[in-house]
Amino acid sequence: MATSARLPCRTTTGGTGSGVRPVERRRAWLAAAAVASALALGLLGACASPRAEADAVPVAPVAASGDCLAPQVLAALGLPQDVLASRSPHADAPQAGRVPEGFVPVSVLVCELDGTLRDSEGVWSAVTATRLEGDLDALVAALSVPSSARSDGGGTVCAQESPVPPVLWLVDAMGRAVRPLWPTDRCGAPQSGVGDALGALEEIASDTYPATLRQGAGLSG
Repeated sequence: MATSARLPCRTTTGGTGSGVRPVERRRAWLAAAAVASALALGLLGACASPRAEADAVPVAPVAASGDCLAPQVLAALGLPQDVLASRSPHADAPQAGRVPEGFVPVSVLVCELDGTLRDSEGVWSAVTATRLEGDLDALVAALSVPSSARSDGGGTVCAQESPVPPVLWLVDAMGRAVRPLWPTDRCGAPQSGVGDALGALEEIASDTYPATLRQGAGLSG
């Protein structure tokens, strides 16, 4: 089983020229999110009148650090609960929410599913943790935009499947972290402004970890 002591299987560090795979994966995800968002936005003129504004988002608690292998993070990335229950636990992550007043991030930790890894124990679901730095003002501003009220039908056409966004941790100079809620559009898809802001940041390091054991080494099929 995966534990917090398990070493990452792939590591890249540095700025320009490093971490090609995470950069390409993020570009592909951003393209998919942009298509879903454009589909919803392009048809707003034909939609029914929006309902009342979305409920206020609670303030995200500040954690001692960010963790891409916390069970709540893995669940948000779409790993099934029965799979999560079989792994060695990491500490729980606080709920996602609004960035607290006075919290000043200096970097962002991006948690994404990244296919599979194979080792002597078997085949693992993989999670990549990528650290980005730069001017985070645009990202914080994009995260502060409220989610749109969900459509009740009324002419709105949504993509059949919305892309699952990465889980984000904003990290301050002391290493403390908050898990911001990614605002969504009328279809429930992630708003593209956050992705655009992430795309403007510089990748500093990327580590890929085995998250959950999908198939033991002694099993076949």
